[in-house]
Amino acid sequence: MEEYFYQYPIIKWILIGAGVLYLLDKYGIFSPVDNLINLIGRYKFKSHGHLNDPQLKQITEYFNKKQFSNVEQLLKSFNAGKRSFAFQSLGQYGDSNVTDEWIKKESANDLPKIIKGYQLIHKAWEIRGRGTIDSVSNQKQVAFKNHLKKAEAILVAISLKTSVYRTNAVACLLTIYKAIDANRQYVHQLFEDTIKQFPEDAELHFSYLQFVSPKWGATVEEYENYINRMNEWSPFIQQLILAQYYFDLNYFQDYDDPEGKIDQFMSEIKAKPIENTNPYRYELYKLLYWTASNLNLAQHKTYYKEMAAPYLQD
Repeated sequence: MEEYFYQYPIIKWILIGAGVLYLLDKYGIFSPVDNLINLIGRYKFKSHGHLNDPQLKQITEYFNKKQFSNVEQLLKSFNAGKRSFAFQSLGQYGDSNVTDEWIKKESANDLPKIIKGYQLIHKAWEIRGRGTIDSVSNQKQVAFKNHLKKAEAILVAISLKTSVYRTNAVACLLTIYKAIDANRQYVHQLFEDTIKQFPEDAELHFSYLQFVSPKWGATVEEYENYINRMNEWSPFIQQLILAQYYFDLNYFQDYDDPEGKIDQFMSEIKAKPIENTNPYRYELYKLLYWTASNLNLAQHKTYYKEMAAPYLQD
């Protein structure tokens, strides 16, 4: 799939433009990036971290009833992808007071701290809201960053351990560092160290892809360094990256797929659906649904909207 990226040299200028837009947004001059960060204004969607999956709903129910041993046992039965969405669901629907109680009760247990990190990140974006930068008060901006920094403080120690939850902690940190100032070399090394242990972790790759995107303030070089390694990753990770690439290409440049390559890409995935055991397929389907909508690819739009339905409500 790597060859797709080199058929469009204009992408460098698109990404440079995206980086300029990010800086304009960051300093409050102009805010097109908000529409990229939060697509709700254009796509009017709500995401469900539980994916309408009975087990993911069950784990949140266990959690809110303070049945912590049941939460731990159910988490242990999940694969990496499902565990990531379990944390997202707990971040979205879990009672933060229950988390605080669990942390106080079991101060040496990393699990409730991970959940707290997801909750703080979710709350941060709720505080910031979905509007443009001029609609976000200074008070909200401060609260937004404070929540992210609180999450960072909790997660950094966990990210240095070799536990099964390390990849979740690092993925969260990548999400945090795309929105606040950070030592970028440190963040790159954090990803490199973690990916050696978890080379196929979709949450880790997806979070890093956002971190190295110029629309979040990264350089073109950072983006290309990751893209150039496409062949190192699994076919699904390549599909996920390419779906994001095509979406950005269409969004930034109004690229209308004159050669039918996006259409072909969507057809190839449609012909060989992703395994049901991989919940990150919903992120892929979401991106393909949005891109098909933008390109008026009616058949693909209907299909991928249906495939993404457990995750999206629009």
